[in-house]
Amino acid sequence: MKRNGFTLLEVVVTVGIFSLISVGIIALVSAVLVNSSKQGNLLANNDQARKVAFNLMTEARNAQTSANGSYALATASAQQLIFFSNVNGSINRINYFIQNGVLKKGVTTPSGNPPSYNLAQEVITTVQNNVANGANPLFYYYDDTYNGVSGNPLTQPVNVTKIKFITINLSVYNLAGLANTSSYTVTSSGAIRNLKTNLSN
Repeated sequence: MKRNGFTLLEVVVTVGIFSLISVGIIALVSAVLVNSSKQGNLLANNDQARKVAFNLMTEARNAQTSANGSYALATASAQQLIFFSNVNGSINRINYFIQNGVLKKGVTTPSGNPPSYNLAQEVITTVQNNVANGANPLFYYYDDTYNGVSGNPLTQPVNVTKIKFITINLSVYNLAGLANTSSYTVTSSGAIRNLKTNLSN
């Protein structure tokens, strides 16, 4: 009498084929999710970098004499910019600097009468991670001969009283690729309104 059904060999082969297909599907779904996550990180980081550059330049363009009469710009190095700007009705000391691949912002609010800036009370926050500038400048400074298009930046150390125009070149690692192998740069520029002479808005 003939019996219907699968032999042991047929069952093993079927299970093996099914397992291979399942592994392939899982690998494909995993790759899609990973790539989607990387693209999401890239877009979020890119958006954050643009916001940081825009906010920084907006504050710098509005730099003004401090609450205690100090010059509008205090420090202008390749990777640090300290200036005084009106934030929420108070002329704060704003300090942007790169530390260990992170762009940070320090804010010191004036206090006392006459007003002074107690640096022990500086509030420091991280504004951009994965900064890829390395030893390259974050800030470039120009004097009143710069027309906003062509010209050489001032050489370091910079005399802050000569600065009329600032360019920010913020490089950030591309999180959609391999770590620390590629980057993109967000650039923002502008004249300091209270210090400009022949530069446009």
